[in-house]
Amino acid sequence: GNLLWSPSRQSTLFSASYYGSLMTMLLSGPMADKFGPKRILAGAIYILALLTLAAPSLARFDYWAFFGSRVVMGMAEGFVQPSANALAVRWFVPNEKSTMSALYTSGIQIAAGSSNLIGSWLCGVDWMGGWPLIFYFFGRNHISALVGGCWLIIWLVYVTDHPSQHKFVDEKERIYLEQHVVRRNTVHACLLCNFALSFLVSINQNFLPLYLKEELRLPLSLNGLFTLLPFLTQLISKNINLPLSKMSQELQAMWPLFPLKFVCFAASFGSCLSILGLALLPSCHRPWIAAVLMVCYGIVFSGGTCGFLTSLLSIAPAYTGTLFSISMACGQLSSVLATYTVAAVTYFGWPHKWMIIFSIGAVIQLFSGAFFIFFGSGK
Repeated sequence: GNLLWSPSRQSTLFSASYYGSLMTMLLSGPMADKFGPKRILAGAIYILALLTLAAPSLARFDYWAFFGSRVVMGMAEGFVQPSANALAVRWFVPNEKSTMSALYTSGIQIAAGSSNLIGSWLCGVDWMGGWPLIFYFFGRNHISALVGGCWLIIWLVYVTDHPSQHKFVDEKERIYLEQHVVRRNTVHACLLCNFALSFLVSINQNFLPLYLKEELRLPLSLNGLFTLLPFLTQLISKNINLPLSKMSQELQAMWPLFPLKFVCFAASFGSCLSILGLALLPSCHRPWIAAVLMVCYGIVFSGGTCGFLTSLLSIAPAYTGTLFSISMACGQLSSVLATYTVAAVTYFGWPHKWMIIFSIGAVIQLFSGAFFIFFGSGK
């Protein structure tokens, strides 16, 4: 391309938003718990949209200007997930936590998968240099929704921080929610699971296209399609699991922690095997094996939503924002570690680069699942 940035500078850019998130992560959750997540979340999304639009101009102007914008975006991102979780937990009763977490986090897979697919196509467009179109396309869509008022009006009118503040909720539903959204320690197991999950998420979102290019020699058109697969299968599988989580109620009555722990360990163990397979089996002559393994990875990885995430949403609902601030801080540290792991292996020129990177992620994932089996809880 026309931005002559070294691999080390590129890795630093990948970690810039994580630095920003670390600055606000521990502050954002307590703020959401104390002042309400509704307006905090709207403001954070607005900042993200503006800086996405400005990204190509800042990148052409100066590397450090672009780096600074990524840090600020990370600071805004630090408010998003704790605020979203603090809001969601106030509207769902305990036995619906798994259903809730699967449904409202589906946007992550939709966004991550579709943006890679659309981005790979936009990179091949000659108009305006190709890659800037990615930032203009997604930034403009967010800005038009916010400034045009469509999303913002719906958000401000129909979304409230608590059922008691909502003008349009049926009185019976409001009373039911207020009575059953209870305020009720398993934190360390959840933190470790989020650390492990974030390591693999960072590798897949930031470096999976590079792996497909370097290791499997995939063309740009297929690269975007392959990158979509794990996110698409995560989206489908975790929402298919919703009726299964309801069917587990009888089993949960006999052994309350079994479904939660089993699902979390199965997700960790399955993810470990899938990532190790991705490191060992595919080649440029057999790229289809990578597609199969990424589908398998997406199916099993989604179990984390019904496992440790449900646990984190259940153990202290009144302080969900604060707990997610701490959890996401661990996740952001893991994401920074993942980017520098890739940078270090690349810098030292070690052979079997991707085998080393994926193996590290697999071991971390397996250890976190075993730890949750012994120390995790949903109460």
